[in-house]
Amino acid sequence: FGEQQAHTTFVMALRCLSQSSTAFSYLSKICGFRMHGTKAAVSVVEEHVSEMDEEYADVDWDNLGFSLVRTDYMFATRSSGEGNFEQGCLSRYGNIELNPAAGILNYGQAKASKHGLIEGMKAYRGENGRVLLFRPELNAMRMKKGAERMCMHSPSVQQFIEGVKQTVLANRRWVPPPGKGSLYLRPLLFGSGASLGLSAASEFTFLVFGSPVQNYFKEGTSALDLYVEEVIPRAYIGGSGGVKAISNYVLEVMRRAKARGFSDVLYLDAETKKNIEEVSASNIFLVKGNTIVTPATTGTILGGITRKSVIEIAIDLGYKVEERVVPVEELKEAEEVFCTGTATGVASVGSITYQNTRTEYKVGDGLVTQQLRSILVGIQTDVGKTNDVERTQRTEVVYPTKTSASDVAITSQVPPPLLIFGAPIKETNHLFTTKDKGSVIVKMNKTISSLRKSLVLPLHVHIRTLQSFSKYNAQAASALQEERKKPTYQDDNEYADMDWDNLGFGLTPADYMYVMKCSKDGEFTKGELSRFGNIQLSPSAGVLNYGQAIYEGTKVYRKENGKLLLFRPDHNAVRMQLGAERMLMPSPSVDQFVDAVKQTAFANKRWVPPSGKGSLYIRPLLMGSGPVLGLAPAPEYTFIIYASPVGNYFKEGTAALNLYVEEEYVRAAPGGAGGVKSITNYAPVLKALSRAKSRGFSDILYLDAVKKKYLEEASSCNVFVVKGRTISTPATNGTILEGITRKSVMEIASDQGYKVVEKAVHVDEVMDADEVFCTGTAVGVAPVGTITYQDKRIRYETGDESVCQKLRSVLVGIQTGTIEDTKGWVTCIN
Repeated sequence: FGEQQAHTTFVMALRCLSQSSTAFSYLSKICGFRMHGTKAAVSVVEEHVSEMDEEYADVDWDNLGFSLVRTDYMFATRSSGEGNFEQGCLSRYGNIELNPAAGILNYGQAKASKHGLIEGMKAYRGENGRVLLFRPELNAMRMKKGAERMCMHSPSVQQFIEGVKQTVLANRRWVPPPGKGSLYLRPLLFGSGASLGLSAASEFTFLVFGSPVQNYFKEGTSALDLYVEEVIPRAYIGGSGGVKAISNYVLEVMRRAKARGFSDVLYLDAETKKNIEEVSASNIFLVKGNTIVTPATTGTILGGITRKSVIEIAIDLGYKVEERVVPVEELKEAEEVFCTGTATGVASVGSITYQNTRTEYKVGDGLVTQQLRSILVGIQTDVGKTNDVERTQRTEVVYPTKTSASDVAITSQVPPPLLIFGAPIKETNHLFTTKDKGSVIVKMNKTISSLRKSLVLPLHVHIRTLQSFSKYNAQAASALQEERKKPTYQDDNEYADMDWDNLGFGLTPADYMYVMKCSKDGEFTKGELSRFGNIQLSPSAGVLNYGQAIYEGTKVYRKENGKLLLFRPDHNAVRMQLGAERMLMPSPSVDQFVDAVKQTAFANKRWVPPSGKGSLYIRPLLMGSGPVLGLAPAPEYTFIIYASPVGNYFKEGTAALNLYVEEEYVRAAPGGAGGVKSITNYAPVLKALSRAKSRGFSDILYLDAVKKKYLEEASSCNVFVVKGRTISTPATNGTILEGITRKSVMEIASDQGYKVVEKAVHVDEVMDADEVFCTGTAVGVAPVGTITYQDKRIRYETGDESVCQKLRSVLVGIQTGTIEDTKGWVTCIN
C-alpha cells in the first residue's frame, strides 16, 4: 500500500472496532480493550513475560507498612443502563478516566456517580504457597446492602468474588510470604455516570485494586492509645453509618488526635454523646471476666466482617458475647479492650482517654485478645488445624496452569496491556511520524490482519499482537492532544446550537474546563484551560476512597446588551476555603478562584443563554486527587471548573413545589460536615429523595438529627417561612449550609422592611405559615405550594403578589442587570 492508503486502512480498522458491538463486546471481555469517550490516550505497554516467572515482587517484606504500593493489575467493570454489570476485565494498574461531572466527584456517590462505597479484604499466602481469601462473600453482600442504601446498582455476589479473584491472581507475586503481611484488596463501587443536578448516576463502575500491607497502625502490634471524641460524631441515626460509604470517614478529628500522640479516635453516639460506637476504621470490644461486649449495629455502626468472625470464635470458645448499647462509663470497668477490622486485624488497646482521664488495660500474651487474634490469623493463613466450619470461611485462589513464555494467550491469567482508543479517529496526516515508513506500513497491515482473524477465533488474541498496536495508539493520542492546547474564543454574537427555549437542568458540557493542581507544599500552581473531557485519577485517590472533596455552584448571566455577569463569586471562593479547612484540604486563594471562574465563563461564552433564557451554571470542584490507602488526607489536590447551560432546576419550572417532611432519614448532624459543601452531604439523601419523587413530591424537607422537630434544609437548598411581615429561616449552626442566595435574599428582604429572623424553626411553625419558599444557586427563589407532614398536607400562598415573587424579582433583576446593582454584588466579565 502507499502511505495514504495504508493510513486510511488503519483508520477504517479502528473505526470498525469502535463501532461494532460484537467486536467491542469481545475485546472488552477478553482482551482488556477500553473505549473511552471520544479521546485516544497513550497506552500502557510493559513486558509481561519476565513477571510470569517471578515468585515474589521486589519488595522489602520485613518492613511493610500500610501505605500504597502499586501492584501490576486492577479489575474493572461497568453497569449498563438496566443496572446489570458487564463481564469485567483486568488492565494494567494506572489512572482511570472520569467525566468531571461524574456523580462520585460531585455528590460522593461511591459505593462514586454522586456517591461511593468501598470494601476492604485481604489475600494471605499459606505455608504451602496457596493463596487464600477470607469470607469474600460477606464483603460482596455488604456492598450490595450499601448500594441499596445509596441508590446504586451493584455487582452480584458471584461477579464481586470473581473480580477479586482475578485481581489476586494477576497480582500474585505481590502477595507477601507467609507471616510477612497480606495483599490488601480495595473493591470500589462508584457513580461514574455524569449528571449536574442531585440525582442517582446513570452508570456505575466497580473496580478492584490491591497493595501489599502489614500493620495498619504505626505502633505495629503494640497496644493502641485511643482518645474519646465528644464533639464531632462519626454517624447519626438516619444517616449512612451502617454501610461502608466514603462519606463516613472523619479526617479532621483523627488528625487532631494523632497530633496529640494518640493512635486513633473512639466516637460516641450523635444523639446523647454517652454511648461508644466505633473507632475511625474499626469496631471495638470490651472484656470483663468471661463476658465480651460490643456496640450493637443499629444503623450507625458498620457490621464488620472481622467483628462478626471474632464474635463467632469467642462464642465457640465459651465466652458470653453481648451486642448492645455500651455506655462510655463501662470503659472504666473493662479489663481488656480491643479493636477489629480488615485493616487493623485484632488490635489490643493499651489505654483510652476520656474527659482528661486515662484508663489503662491489660495487654500481652495469655489474654482474651491474643487468644482470639491467634485463632483468627490461623484460619486466615491456614496455619494449624482447622475444622470444617473454619475451612468454609476461606476461599482458595487457584492458579492457572503455567504455559510457555513464548505462547501466552489472553485465556491465561496474565492480562494484556490496557489500550485506549478514541472513536472516531480524526484522519490527520500527522497520525504517523516515523522514519521507516515502509516498515511501519508492513507491520501495520500484519497487525490488522492478525487482529481481524483473531475476532473469529475463540480466545486467541495474544499479548504480542496487542502490543504491536501500542505505537499507533500513542501517536494517535499525541496527534489528538494537539487540538486541546489553547481555547479559541468566539465572536461576541455567536451562540452554541441549542434550543434555548427548552433548557432544563441536565448536563450539556460547554467547550472548556479549567484545571489547577496543588503542589506538595500546599500552593496551587497556575491553572489553564483545556477542552472539556475526562480527567485521569488514581484508583486510590482520596476523593474516590474517602470522599475528600468539596464543590461550589455559581452562574453567569447575559445582559440584554450581551455583556456577561457573575453573581458574588468572591463569596463562593470564601465558602470553598471554609469547606476546605473543614475537610483538611488546601484551597485556592479568593483571587485564584475568581480568576479561574472568569476564564471558564469567557472561554465558554457562546454557551451563556440569551438574556431571559437561563444561565451558564459553573461548577468549581476541589478534590483529593493524590493516592492514599489508609485513612488519611490525600497528598495532592486538583481544582477543576466546568460549565453547562441550564434553565429551571425543578421539572415544575417556575410552578410551586410540593415538599415532603422526611422523618426517617436525616441530612446532617451536629459535629458533621453539613455546614460545608462537601460531596459527602448529598449521596445519603438520594434514597429519601427518590422515594419522595416516586410519590409525586418535588423534594424533601429535612428535620434536625437530634430531636427531629426543627427544620433544616431541602435536599439542595435553604428554606424560608413567611408569617405576616416576618420571614424566618433556620440558623446556620453547623448542620445547615450558608447559602449565597440565602444571604442575598435576607439582605433584600431587610431592605424592603421585612423582619428577618435566623433561629431554630419548629416544624409546627411551618404548618401555620402564610408562605414558604426555597433558595439556592441552582433553584433560585422557588415558591412552595404544599408541604406534607405526618400525612397532613398544608397549602401556601403563591403568585405574583406573594413575598416570594417580590424578592425573586429583585434578585433576578440584579443578577441579570435589569435592576441597578447598588450593592456591588455583580462582576462583569470583560
